[in-house]
Amino acid sequence: MGKMTYAIVLISSILLLTVYFLYRLKKIQRTKAELNRTLEEAQKIIANAMARNKQLEASLQHQLKSNEELFKTERKRIATDLHDDIIQRMVVVRFRIEQLLYYPIHKRAEDEVKLLHRDLESIIGDIRYLIDDLVQPKFELQTFTELVKSLVDRLARVLHRKVEFNVQYEDDEFHLAPHIKRELYYIIQEAAQNSLNHSVAFILLISLSWENGLSVIIEDDGQGLLQRGRGEGYGTVSIQQRAVAIGADLSIKSTSRGLVILLEYKNSQ
Repeated sequence: MGKMTYAIVLISSILLLTVYFLYRLKKIQRTKAELNRTLEEAQKIIANAMARNKQLEASLQHQLKSNEELFKTERKRIATDLHDDIIQRMVVVRFRIEQLLYYPIHKRAEDEVKLLHRDLESIIGDIRYLIDDLVQPKFELQTFTELVKSLVDRLARVLHRKVEFNVQYEDDEFHLAPHIKRELYYIIQEAAQNSLNHSVAFILLISLSWENGLSVIIEDDGQGLLQRGRGEGYGTVSIQQRAVAIGADLSIKSTSRGLVILLEYKNSQ
């Protein structure tokens, strides 16, 4: 009788445990099914979000391309207006000023006319430089050396100053992202224009070296910063900001023999 009772209790316990485990198994299966449904819903949500992001990205790229085309068209329109209208009208004024020199006038008046003529020539040169800058090739299409060489040629042509250019280790020139190339170019352009406009220099030298990175030296034989009447901060704020923005090193040295600007950019690729 005792053994029978023990066997019944054992069988009953096994049955109860089996029922319990079956119940837990069904619960786990239901939980797994719910998790699978939740996972599928999450995957659908993620897929829909990715699809929307792709559409948004495509829309933004299309808008950006449209804006670039509009900007390019507007630059060309402004350049054309400056050349066909403003420049031509100023050339007529210059011609009329030149005609004044054919009349007998007082020496002081003649000197003033010559000064006006020179100033007008300078203004026309600045506008022509602006026109060239408006229609310059995109930074994606030219190497940095080519861009700087074109800048030097243009400066020498429209500003009637001696601007020299040299480059070392050109074969080592490395790729620069367009936005890096643009900022470096504008640093050189602004420094060069400040030198030509305010330094009373006869010669401006722009040198590039591609040895162990990019080094740019801009130097003139004019007055130092303090002699230019604006102190050490003159003409440097913008180029310093551009240099900081792209991680370039910039140093400016003012000496009795002129100004030296050293710009260094290391290849981060």
